[in-house]
Amino acid sequence: MKTKALLLAALSAAAFSACQTVLQPATVSQVSVNPQIVKVVTDGETKTVQLTANCDWETSSSAAWVTVAPASGTGSTSITIIAAANSGDARDATVTITASGAATHADLLVTQSGVQQVTPGPDPTPTPGGTTISNATQLAAFIEEAPTLAADEEWTIEADIDCGGAKIAPIASFSANLDGKNHKIYNFVVESSDSRAGLLLVNNGTIKNVIFGSSDGKAYDGKSSIGFAEGKTGEYAGLVAENAGTLENVANFATINYAATSEKPGDYIGAGGISGLASGAASFINCTNGAAINATGAVTQEVGLGGILGYTQSSDVKLVSCVNVANLTISIPVAKVIMIGGIAGRTNGTILVEKCENKGEIAYEQDTKPSTWMAIGGIGGVFYNGATVTECKNSGRISSNLQQVNRIAGILGTLNRGGTVEKCENSGEISLTQAEANANWQAAGGIVGSQEREDAAPAKVIGNTNTGAIKVNLAENNTGHQNRIAAGGIFGLGTLVTEVSGNTNKGSVNLVNGGNADSWAGGIVGAMVSTTSDYPTALSGNVNSGAVSCKTGDDALSAAGGVIGNNGNYPGKTDNKSITVTGDKNTGAITCAAAGRVGSIAGINLGTLTNCIAGGSVNGTALSESNLGTLTQGASSSGKANGTTLAK
Repeated sequence: MKTKALLLAALSAAAFSACQTVLQPATVSQVSVNPQIVKVVTDGETKTVQLTANCDWETSSSAAWVTVAPASGTGSTSITIIAAANSGDARDATVTITASGAATHADLLVTQSGVQQVTPGPDPTPTPGGTTISNATQLAAFIEEAPTLAADEEWTIEADIDCGGAKIAPIASFSANLDGKNHKIYNFVVESSDSRAGLLLVNNGTIKNVIFGSSDGKAYDGKSSIGFAEGKTGEYAGLVAENAGTLENVANFATINYAATSEKPGDYIGAGGISGLASGAASFINCTNGAAINATGAVTQEVGLGGILGYTQSSDVKLVSCVNVANLTISIPVAKVIMIGGIAGRTNGTILVEKCENKGEIAYEQDTKPSTWMAIGGIGGVFYNGATVTECKNSGRISSNLQQVNRIAGILGTLNRGGTVEKCENSGEISLTQAEANANWQAAGGIVGSQEREDAAPAKVIGNTNTGAIKVNLAENNTGHQNRIAAGGIFGLGTLVTEVSGNTNKGSVNLVNGGNADSWAGGIVGAMVSTTSDYPTALSGNVNSGAVSCKTGDDALSAAGGVIGNNGNYPGKTDNKSITVTGDKNTGAITCAAAGRVGSIAGINLGTLTNCIAGGSVNGTALSESNLGTLTQGASSSGKANGTTLAK
């Protein structure tokens, strides 16, 4: 008990500031306290006493069960008397405050009641425990006791708490319930010696209605941070390193400092403003991230970086009504895969992401390319295995300057192995710029960058809207990869998609490749290609009004369509499958130097266009009844266009 009290006093000393008084040489040193007698309860208690002084002073206690914080100081201030619990008879102690360099002192009497002796009787019915947190001292007590709290305990925060710059060791685990009542905890530093960094290393309980790292609840306090101790590196970092419980209405502004390692602590790593890793049936409800995420070192594992969540391998994870307002930029060398999302970096299960929003700029700026590929999205980097993304929004600019395989989009960089993206909106600019020659395939989209993996379930992209500009500018890309280069107002490149329907694009799509590689641009889809008949792909009811243009170093390799740039032409594949486009509409201006690979609906069409509505213009020529048959699809198309009508 004595050790615990001393630890609490030490942390309290960091949380309270001492006032300074300028002393004149002739002034007599004086100290006094008010009140002069303090009574504390048997279970232990903390009391605040006013100390008046015109000099330096220090305190001492006649008994170990009473400690004082701060133990010394200068001038008038308040001091905290901390009394440990009493398991015996009533007792007294004297706290002495002595003026430095003088015989003057003041005494404070502390009295504590003892344990009442009662006749033993039947055990009472147990009830859940609970307490409140109102100041830095009580917060320190909570931090120390948190790992031992039972799941049914209820704690509340009753006031905003300035931690005074205190260095806090992470809470190893938490399984109880904490309601912050919308109060703020700020001005703190967390330094972890573990392979995880967070104010909490593992949360199995419920934390709600609390704001971290902000004194006003709106912006970073300029001081709070969470990271690894000097010389330490690790796997996960976030406000909560690993969340396996519920985080609801939790906001974080404290900077996350992730220190990567060239060694391999795990197969993947994650950093997030709210949580680095989610496990089990973790829930993130109405959480907000305003924290910068700083990464240092070099990474040799898969990296998931997200405004809310970095990485999860679990199913049944939920992210609902969460918002990222921070700009996320990573610029450290990555030797494997990097996945960045305004909400989540990578998910690998049947998770739900609903009504979430990204407002920050998401960017990768690096001269050293990863050894494999990367994905960036306003909501998610890569979502695997049946994720559902619905009613989400992005307004932040999404960009990359990397000379590597990019999958980049306003909502999801990559949607793989099934899943649904539905009723989402992007208004942010999508920018993919590569200043150096390279030979890596690329995919950019207003909603989804790419979708692939023909070894699993298909995906659906339904009822989404894009108004952001799609800009792909490659100095010289000569890729020979079958996926080539694709950009679309809704979807960049798909290789196994069952349904793309009811989507609307109003943003411009501009693809420029100074190299000699097939490049495809579309108002809805850049390219849709498949070699399987198990999941026949269909586009239906999509509408484009955005301008679409495509240009390559060898103009004959460019293709542009108002709905789809390349429908079914998979270079190097001989078993391409038919893709149907039904009832889609274009009124945008379509521009492409390859006259045989440009059309109001499709640039290259190997499938079937049925009952589409063609309008706008093709290479400056407005569509009319007289040219409808020749300008609906590119002249080199081998597919059919049936029942096309002119847009009114």
